[in-house]
Amino acid sequence: MKKTPERIEALAAEYVLGSLRGHARRRFERWMMESVRVRQEVWFWEEKLGHLGARIEEESPPASVWSGIERRLWPQSGDTKPVTAANDGAGRWIWPGWSLVATAAALVLAVILLQQPTPRDDQRLSGAIVQAELDAPLWLVSESALERRLKLRPVAATAAEQGKDYELWIVPEDGQPVSLGVMPVGDTYQVTLDDETRELLSSSRTLAISLEPLGGSPTGTPTGPILHVAKLYEL
Repeated sequence: MKKTPERIEALAAEYVLGSLRGHARRRFERWMMESVRVRQEVWFWEEKLGHLGARIEEESPPASVWSGIERRLWPQSGDTKPVTAANDGAGRWIWPGWSLVATAAALVLAVILLQQPTPRDDQRLSGAIVQAELDAPLWLVSESALERRLKLRPVAATAAEQGKDYELWIVPEDGQPVSLGVMPVGDTYQVTLDDETRELLSSSRTLAISLEPLGGSPTGTPTGPILHVAKLYEL
């Protein structure tokens, strides 16, 4: 089977979703061991799909749902009396079998899923900053329209050389690069974007990292070498 870009993209998505199984999954894992390009595609889909669960807000079912479940599981009639234990006090219930409890839990889960509000549309950009000789990406990049925040999570990135700093830039389609600040290596780097900055990023979808003097560029434009350029993709 040829490793075409289209096939790699499709299989990577299935792998992350868990729908790729058996021999096909084992073969794709061998591809991951052999190819940086395949691993990058898997990282992309992990970043892309990993946010979906966070978009669903937690919501508790109303008390009427529990009452309805109890009425269906343990209906009361004139001929039926509560079952009590021989050594129990009057009116104390013996719980039904675990199967009924599991059924109740399943019903509650179904109700919760049906009552989930429709999540707001959240345009996301995602990508990775890579270096040719390294198997792992230097940073994983994600940006959320709702959060208005750009995040760079270091994976294989190392600190800048002594006396230098990394500086992050948006590369617009026209005009000079726009600085997003000096990037320390270690924790996830986060930048809150204003309307103008986010519009630039949404339009060009291109980031760059330059090597600058400590504290960043003294001129407002890159003065050192451009180390990395990355393209972001819409989720």
